[in-house]
Amino acid sequence: MTKQAPNSSGQAPVMGRFIGGVFGLVFLGIGVSVIIFLWGSPFDEFHSPPLFFRVVGSLIALAFVAVGGSVAFAAIKGVRPGLRPPVGFGRTGQQRSDNAAYERPRCSAPLSAQADVSPHGDVKCTHCDSWFNIHT
Repeated sequence: MTKQAPNSSGQAPVMGRFIGGVFGLVFLGIGVSVIIFLWGSPFDEFHSPPLFFRVVGSLIALAFVAVGGSVAFAAIKGVRPGLRPPVGFGRTGQQRSDNAAYERPRCSAPLSAQADVSPHGDVKCTHCDSWFNIHT
């Protein structure tokens, strides 16, 4: 058995995508078929579900449709599941330096990439030439 290198491109492996797609489509199919059954049956027959069960059942089936559809979509498109982008990326999707998250409380200047930070978190601001601690 050969060992594969970890995939750093953000794409899921092919077998994982296939399994995710199958499970997503199964959950999507269950939700859609329950909604069709509940609202497709006539209202005035003896074994028809009451309105309360139609509404509650549809809400539960809607959760199946939402989860199954999103898992199937993510698996088919090959994107990583999750709501947050990978660590180290800003809102625009571009990688940022670790120092960009720190700024001087008094002058709000960002910490430069070349700044030397002591083990205790003390650093000198290049904008106002004053010392501050990044941990406070």
